[in-house]
Amino acid sequence: MKSPAITAWGVYSVWHRHAMVYRRTWLVNCLPPLSEPIIYLVSFGYGLTPLVGDVTYANQSVPYLNFIAPAMIAIGILFQSFFEGAYASFIRLNFQKTWQALLTAPLSFAEVFLGDWLWAATKGMIAGSLTGVIATVWGLYPVWNLFFAIPIMLLGSLLFGAMGLLTAGSIRQIDQVNIPIFLLIVPMFTLCGTYFPRTTLPPILGQIATILPLSSLTDLLRWNLGLPEFWWLKLLWMITLMIILRAWQFARFIPS
Repeated sequence: MKSPAITAWGVYSVWHRHAMVYRRTWLVNCLPPLSEPIIYLVSFGYGLTPLVGDVTYANQSVPYLNFIAPAMIAIGILFQSFFEGAYASFIRLNFQKTWQALLTAPLSFAEVFLGDWLWAATKGMIAGSLTGVIATVWGLYPVWNLFFAIPIMLLGSLLFGAMGLLTAGSIRQIDQVNIPIFLLIVPMFTLCGTYFPRTTLPPILGQIATILPLSSLTDLLRWNLGLPEFWWLKLLWMITLMIILRAWQFARFIPS
């Protein structure tokens, strides 16, 4: 068994390998992060704005399109980082045998694992950044807000990338990825204040949705509309959850 030693060169080598593969099909890979926010903003924004009008958020009236724009950034981060960590890592590990091939190089299992995790986070950052640029060009998200939101986007990408890798390390068949998708990802996508304020939910359901990490990410990305109460607890919750998931997935992947 290879040494569990971790070097920056080893982690970068794995990340760079995935980046080179991505670059060969970058146009196809960039299509979902570019098309999804446009479709969502047009369909939900222009479709529901005449019915909804403005929404109340942080004790102020906010145009509906401005309300959902930060949520589109959060959703892009969630989908791209989670699915890269769950689906793509599972395929590389169990079907393409990419992990096994990388381990024939002077790389440790931990370096391959961390490289995959950082690449999943990179995919989330690409999706979040592209969505943010679209929202900025659309006039829905100030450019300075996007600049200062980068650390929050990175934290969210690392968190959901860790969640995806934990899934890849816990399942035995690829169809089992549907379990966390329908039990966790879809509820977060729909209930975490993305398309409507969580205050409209029944109290118990609203409290459950608030605990889910996408709620914290979405609320923090809406800081230009007003910082949520106890915003620092939301930030601390995301950091704590990322550390827990990272340790858990590390235990699932790295041989003892």
